[in-house]
Amino acid sequence: MPAARQLDPNESRTAAFGAELRRMREEAQLTQAELGRRAGYSSSQIGAVEVGKRSPTEQFLTEVEKALGPGLRDLWSSLSRHRDTAPVWFAPWLQEEEQAHSLSTWQPLVVPGLLQTADYARALLESENGYDLERIDALVAARLARQRVLSRTHPPRYLVVLDEGVLSRPIGGPDVMREQLERLLEATHVPHITVQICPLGANPGLSGGIVIAKAPNGTRRTVYLETAAEPLVTSHAEVVEMVTMKLDAIRADALPQRASVEFIRKMVEKWT
Repeated sequence: MPAARQLDPNESRTAAFGAELRRMREEAQLTQAELGRRAGYSSSQIGAVEVGKRSPTEQFLTEVEKALGPGLRDLWSSLSRHRDTAPVWFAPWLQEEEQAHSLSTWQPLVVPGLLQTADYARALLESENGYDLERIDALVAARLARQRVLSRTHPPRYLVVLDEGVLSRPIGGPDVMREQLERLLEATHVPHITVQICPLGANPGLSGGIVIAKAPNGTRRTVYLETAAEPLVTSHAEVVEMVTMKLDAIRADALPQRASVEFIRKMVEKWT
């Protein structure tokens, strides 16, 4: 019989849930097949949830809690809470982001959410119309929760290209900007993160931000395109190819990371 696959609870929310499901099942001294019979699922379905390949449905949570006792529903709710604050259109992107082997982004206006400080994120959200304080608090918490993808055991490779104007645009005031740029400098010391600055001037990315998520098997790429209205999330081959070429062209004009780090450091001094 093959050894059980090792689980990393920090890999994703589904992995965190799966690890707890396995712990509870083993504590109850049940095999996957035995739990499946009690809950009305096959052993392969139980196994898929345990290794984080499948999310638990409402029915799954109900039936498995009947067999193992309470706790799993509350866990899944807490793990999913930051998703509940997101717009419906953003949910598919969150899944791509969590599962990505690599993420590449171009941002012409602001620091990307995965590298934002709480105060910087809050200042951006406060500029939006229709958000009350409770909603802003929830959105800030959700944005910070997303950042765990970069600190998990096997994080995605993260390539960030920022327009020079991002570093000088006053979001939240001097203290907020200084802290945010210091956060960028910290990110450049992380092996799987690259930050490059593109000098001011015309480039093919001024129409909006771009993110490309590449799946672990390399067979699927999904893009996130910022627009004036609702952002677009798509895996359409022609769109992916066009966006990839655009990002490559932008990066070709960007400063190397070492020069970018020095540029960011000088901007930190400017905000001090």
